[in-house]
Amino acid sequence: MVDVIVQRYTSASDGQGGETNEWTTHLEISGTLDKLNGDEVLANEKLGIVSSHIFIVFDVLDITELDRFIIDNKIYRVKDVDNPMNMDRQLEITLEYTGDKYEI
Repeated sequence: MVDVIVQRYTSASDGQGGETNEWTTHLEISGTLDKLNGDEVLANEKLGIVSSHIFIVFDVLDITELDRFIIDNKIYRVKDVDNPMNMDRQLEITLEYTGDKYEI
């Protein structure tokens, strides 16, 4: 099992009439991460969407394509969230590794 921080991009008032945007922790979850082999990539039904990893969590949670994952201080973009056959047993989340490191 891999521990993951799910972050969501949020806007908040800066107290001076403006707003600030930042990534905030939305969820902390555990699941299974699988990297696709070599040159293999997963191209799902949405044209132009390519993923490098699949994350499986055995729960149905509030995760969207606007979120990002922090796994071992590496940043992954959420590309697609699938609830297979709408059975509410698990989520299969396709991710794209950005190459960026998360600074704590």
